[in-house]
Amino acid sequence: MKPWITVAISVALGVAACSQPVSPPADPVATVRTAPVSTRSLDETVTAYGQVEFDPAAVRTLTATFEAQVGQIHVAVGEAVSAGQPIVSLIASPTTALDLDRLTRDAAVAAAEQARLQRLRTDGLASDAEVATATAAAATARQASANLRRLTGGGRITLTAPAAGVVDSLPASPGALVAAGGPVAGLGSTRQMNARLGLEVEDAQRLEPGAPIRLTGLHESGSLVETRVASIDRRVDPTTRLAAALVALPPGSPVLPGEALKGEIVLATRADALVVPRAAVLYEGDQPLVFVIDRAGVARRRPVTIGLDQGDVIQIIAGVTVNDRVVVEGGAALSDRMKTREAAAAPGATAPAQSPAP
Repeated sequence: MKPWITVAISVALGVAACSQPVSPPADPVATVRTAPVSTRSLDETVTAYGQVEFDPAAVRTLTATFEAQVGQIHVAVGEAVSAGQPIVSLIASPTTALDLDRLTRDAAVAAAEQARLQRLRTDGLASDAEVATATAAAATARQASANLRRLTGGGRITLTAPAAGVVDSLPASPGALVAAGGPVAGLGSTRQMNARLGLEVEDAQRLEPGAPIRLTGLHESGSLVETRVASIDRRVDPTTRLAAALVALPPGSPVLPGEALKGEIVLATRADALVVPRAAVLYEGDQPLVFVIDRAGVARRRPVTIGLDQGDVIQIIAGVTVNDRVVVEGGAALSDRMKTREAAAAPGATAPAQSPAP
């Protein structure tokens, strides 16, 4: 074959090859995992912190029934005591001791005057009225002396626990002077205790008595108590700027007076709330969004409005409908209208419904 013919054939073949159409690149397909939008009853809760305290209505206050000095304190604050156990011994103050002596002398003088007038009456030198007056005065003086002696125990008395409980306070130290009616000890009952939990003002305004509450001790392995809010103290503490929820603890609750607690209080319940797994919610700036996979397996970017955050799920108020399938894995690499396919289920797991092939 002649050389020029060979060259012509080569050129013709090259031109033919260049003229064949080139296939466009295939659209990218992202592998994702999805989960359906579902409904669930959600509790709107508020967290509050506080501590256990004795129910004020059950605190027994021991008081001095006369002006006295604290002679001896037999217990310590926080000590458990039984009914009848000595708590504080009181001795008469100098003023009370003088009153005891004065009333004893007054009784003796009145008795002597009564006897004198009775002798005079026998001799006809005193009237019946005078004797009657002296007799009444003597009786009054004896009664006053006996009352004070009984009240003071003759100058020393020991106050005992009226019932079993825990020593909550000892406001007076040995040797201190206590006025008549002044407190010397406070006893609380572990069968009647409250929890007082601080609340933000706006939460206190929404909360109603009877709301369910879950109490947990803040120490390691803190005990759990489920009960209800008894009342709301809507006065604002000037130091903490908080109001308070008051909770009556059931008898036998595994908590101690003064123990720190955390309370989860249910403010309201939202029935049939739309929820998605937490992993489905992405953010673009401050705007939350999800990717919904349509029936053709295409990702659709949906801005959403979120509501309650319940840890494993987030409420969606607007942007999706029930049974929409949202991306829970692979969403960060998606863009709007990207094709997807469902990832294979992990060994031993139930595979989710597959998106239809595009």
